Amino acid sequence: MHGIVSEVRRWQLWFPFLMVVITAVSVYDTYLVIRFSDWIIDLEENPIGQWLLQQGDGSVGVFVRTKLTGMWLCRSRILFPVAASVATYQTGLLVYLTVA
Repeated sequence: MHGIVSEVRRWQLWFPFLMVVITAVSVYDTYLVIRFSDWIIDLEENPIGQWLLQQGDGSVGVFVRTKLTGMWLCRSRILFPVAASVATYQTGLLVYLTVA
């Protein structure tokens, strides 16, 4: 029983923090995509992002909607390991976007 209680506490502490990190970096990244939409087709390094931009004929609409949908899907409490992984990746992305 003690294991279940500690797991619930861990969940209640970490999940909101992870979601704040994911949301904040996603919003910042989305802002940059929209801000530099004229150049994003040349600047995007993610192959999936490049493909999404090609599907939208260079428009960022499909790209941004897909990113926001992925962020929304991470809200599920069942996805704690996924949320932790995404938050870690998003932290690295934030560093890359601001330093590189």
